[in-house]
Amino acid sequence: MELVQPKKQHVWDWPVVVNFTLGGMAAGFYLLNFLLKTFQGNMPDRYQTVVFKLLPPILVGLGFISLTGEAGRSLRGRYLLGNLHSSWMSRETLMGALFILSAGLDFLSPHVIFKISALLAAAGLIISHGFIVYRAVAVKSWNDPLVPLHFVTSGLSMGVGLTLLLGSCSNITFGPPSILTGIICILLNLIVWLTYRYLQGDIFFLSTSGSPVSSMLTLGIGHLLPVVLLLLHVLMPAAETKGTFQDILSALAGLAILAGGVGQKVVILLGDNYLRGIMMGQPKGSRQGV
Repeated sequence: MELVQPKKQHVWDWPVVVNFTLGGMAAGFYLLNFLLKTFQGNMPDRYQTVVFKLLPPILVGLGFISLTGEAGRSLRGRYLLGNLHSSWMSRETLMGALFILSAGLDFLSPHVIFKISALLAAAGLIISHGFIVYRAVAVKSWNDPLVPLHFVTSGLSMGVGLTLLLGSCSNITFGPPSILTGIICILLNLIVWLTYRYLQGDIFFLSTSGSPVSSMLTLGIGHLLPVVLLLLHVLMPAAETKGTFQDILSALAGLAILAGGVGQKVVILLGDNYLRGIMMGQPKGSRQGV
């Protein structure tokens, strides 16, 4: 009995990576900032600037636009909403469109209905991304129940990164509760990522995740470095983290998180495209290992 390794090929290409990255980051950013605004009621109004409100729907829109780069995708666009009862791609399209509309209306005319609709759509968009990948049965490494959970934690973690980066550019001071919330999101993503990547035992699947470059980007830069920077942000005396130094810590942590998040998406979507192995010479009556 011999396991034949299939030829490595991309089921999807860079446009899908861009869509999942921008959409997940934008949705996570929107959800995270709602939580921070809710639990830290004394947060200054400048925290909810025009950029903070408009950037998420713009990023989701850019993600969908990137899909037009896939051959035939634009021609099939009119069919995307025609299979909501069984297609996660259809649900992703609906959630994305609903988020763009609701977030835009909430910016133009703030109302609790628009806000709730945008929040639900943001959550639905991240979940849809995870199940699109999870349901792609041709790729063995994607058929893991942790995949949808990873997309949720990755979206929230990248939302932390974008918040820190924009905050450092806007001279926004993040208090310990906000920083600790960010650390929790990063650590949750780290736990899911490590479990997903290294406990499967799939020799094809581990070939990309175990490389030094991949580990340095997704673990060292994407998780460990920002945690250290944010701990410095919390532990150092307030007088020493004011002004420029505080902004530098936030910016570096944000950039590191975003780089690691992009690396995770690339490893999963472009590095794991091994189709299921084919068993040659399998004894009659034995169970097929698929």
